[in-house]
Amino acid sequence: MRVIPGRTPKYMVIRDDLIKRIGRGEFAPGDALPGQRHLSEEYGVSLMTLRQALDELCDRGLVEQFPGKGTYVRAMPVPYSMGNLRSLADDLRARGIEVLTRVLGRKTVAVPDDVAKRLGIPTGDEVLRLERIRVVRGAPLIHQVSYLPQPFGGLLRDVDFEKNELYAVLAERAGAVAVQAEETISPVLMPERIGHLLGLPEGVPAMRSERITRDADRRPLVVDVAILAGNSVVIMNIREVSGHQVSYAVGDGTGLSGIGSAPQG
Repeated sequence: MRVIPGRTPKYMVIRDDLIKRIGRGEFAPGDALPGQRHLSEEYGVSLMTLRQALDELCDRGLVEQFPGKGTYVRAMPVPYSMGNLRSLADDLRARGIEVLTRVLGRKTVAVPDDVAKRLGIPTGDEVLRLERIRVVRGAPLIHQVSYLPQPFGGLLRDVDFEKNELYAVLAERAGAVAVQAEETISPVLMPERIGHLLGLPEGVPAMRSERITRDADRRPLVVDVAILAGNSVVIMNIREVSGHQVSYAVGDGTGLSGIGSAPQG
């Protein structure tokens, strides 16, 4: 039996626990929750209390109840925010979504030509190439490659990035704090290798994000390139009176034909 703390109303504790269980993939989208009688016994509460918790989940849009059939987890898209400088994992966790990181590779390489231009360093210079998979709600949804120029690459060479987030370690070890970022997101078709890693067929719709993060001196800290599963991730931008700017671009099929900026407001 799960322990229910005494001070918080029991239905709220059950609600929050079920949210966590859904968030970490114990109950996947489309799955039926255990029956109400089973859950009430598991939590040691009355059916009335259990139903209060389920009603709260329904109000939040996390589950749907079908008379005579049960309660089912709704398919909820993963929000990918463009409106802050937090790491992807930290942003999702702040929204109550469990995200795990799998490190696929980490090595020092000669910087690719296109990345060299973005980092403002000579072609052939060494960078740390960090390749990761982001597992969200138990499903691999995002493939991410980060390039760090020197001296940051050397300082972060031995970090366990399955337990630590890149931007936090940059600040702690190198005193490099991200204060500005430019990100471009465009539609692409899923590459074969990345599709295999994400469990998706080659050629399905996907999104490609390229982000350059800088410090207060406008020194490039990281170039991130990510492929996002198009069927599970939605782009979200939060507009405020002050803060970042949004760039608007018109695609001509081969690239961006026009770019403009507008302040948030």
